[in-house]
Amino acid sequence: MSEKKAPEQPASQSQAASQISQIFGPIKLLPGESEPAYRAGLAGTINELGASTHLQIYLAEKIFQCLWWMRRYELQKQATIVNSMVDLLKAYDTPKSQIHALTHNLQAHLWNDPKMKQVLEAGGYTPESLSAKAMTKAREKIQKLDALIALRVKALGQLQQSYEALVNRSVMQERLKLQNELLKRDLQAIDVKAVEQVDSEVGKGRGQRKAKSGK
Repeated sequence: MSEKKAPEQPASQSQAASQISQIFGPIKLLPGESEPAYRAGLAGTINELGASTHLQIYLAEKIFQCLWWMRRYELQKQATIVNSMVDLLKAYDTPKSQIHALTHNLQAHLWNDPKMKQVLEAGGYTPESLSAKAMTKAREKIQKLDALIALRVKALGQLQQSYEALVNRSVMQERLKLQNELLKRDLQAIDVKAVEQVDSEVGKGRGQRKAKSGK
């Protein structure tokens, strides 16, 4: 007996996303960014939106890219503030190794580290006052990044509207198709009733003529 072949399973949404990426080019990631995290986030967005067609998946990918860029800008804002803190704490003769250690401690929020406390006391700062002064010092850069985030938010809204319009169009097409099918059935039913009515009237006429001729 020959083995029955299992029915082919439809391509998953993540596979479809990979196909779209192959069509429009590889994923553009910056140094230090995780490709598995990007692909997992993209697959999650596709699943959340319920994208199935190539165009829907492409728009879903563009929506996720907007979110990814917003995350990049937020990380850049954090890095800008940390660099501003380091500039406030370091001196012109501070060794590079100490600057790297200071940057690491600030990024990891290791405020209770003994060396960190020593540097803060030497500069006359508390964690709160250092953060406030660093943000004031880096205000211009932060505002530029906020403007870029706002542009991405606007683009995200437009992409979401395009996606909703595309999905609603598909739904409307299905509804119109169903309505047309129902209309055809109604017309066919009307035609059948009309034919039956005509046949009935013809039959009655014949019966009346036979009755008269019998008299």
